[in-house]
Amino acid sequence: MPLLAGLIPLLAILLKMLIVRIIIATGMTFVTYAGYIIALNKFKDYTLNAINSMPSDILNLLLIGGFGQGLGYLFGAFSFYIGMITLNKLTFIMPR
Repeated sequence: MPLLAGLIPLLAILLKMLIVRIIIATGMTFVTYAGYIIALNKFKDYTLNAINSMPSDILNLLLIGGFGQGLGYLFGAFSFYIGMITLNKLTFIMPR
């Protein structure tokens, strides 16, 4: 019984530290993800403005060649990268 009485405060401290680390990691993840999403939206707007300023004939040739799908793949890759980075920031609380 005395062993259990000495173990309970230790478990309480460890649990408190784990909860604090989870809260901090979650907060950092949300802030990082929001920042990346804002930057990605700015990049999309910049790209859209650049594409809209092209002459229509050149834009049509690019779209026939699959330029639109390529941009979709590029933005999808950026979104995947952002998701993986934020997931890694969230999982730093549990080492592998």
